[in-house]
Amino acid sequence: MSKPTLVYFASRGRAELIRLVLAEAAVDYHEHPVGHGTPPSNGRLTDFQALKATPQLPFGAVPVWEEPDGFVLAQSAAIASHLALLHGLQGKTPREAAQCDQMLGAFDDVRAELRKLAVVAPEGRPAQREQLATQFLPRWFGYFDRLLRANRGGADVLVGQSLTVADLALWYLIESCQDNGFGDAVAAYPALVAFAARIGQRPRIAAWVKSPGRHPFVPLPR
Repeated sequence: MSKPTLVYFASRGRAELIRLVLAEAAVDYHEHPVGHGTPPSNGRLTDFQALKATPQLPFGAVPVWEEPDGFVLAQSAAIASHLALLHGLQGKTPREAAQCDQMLGAFDDVRAELRKLAVVAPEGRPAQREQLATQFLPRWFGYFDRLLRANRGGADVLVGQSLTVADLALWYLIESCQDNGFGDAVAAYPALVAFAARIGQRPRIAAWVKSPGRHPFVPLPR
């Protein structure tokens, strides 16, 4: 392969932060979508169950990142961190890099709680949504607001003095919550609202958001 490949389902999900890093870094890459019961494409397996039986997925899961020299990496946070480091989006110092990884861990924690809506029984969803809207998300966005304002008053980025993967993770988390009906949890923090607007106006991020290549939004169950 002449350019790197992202292996994932034809959806945003765990791969969208990776795509945002790639968009901001202007990386040309190929996306290899997988599915359930799908036939091979371009000589490669696309059926997820068939792929799980091969070494192509180190842990039997996606996303997976493949580079032209044969380097393969799994785990979404590891891929995002690796790409951010390669393209100057992981901070300028070891401490800033650690702060970026801290945000990636928080990003995964919040998304894991949101994804519970997809597995809870339908009759339990209203209570789950209420807990998210009134307790869980306000608490976490309070943490993020505090971290943002601690960095030079909160008028720029989350870590250091230039955009990092931490900013992209927080922006995507805010977008996801707003799109899923949890916008009030963000609106309570004006610094976060202004932050999201700044990141969303970056030319490459704005272009990605409008791109026909971006997979459509799929709401969490109500």
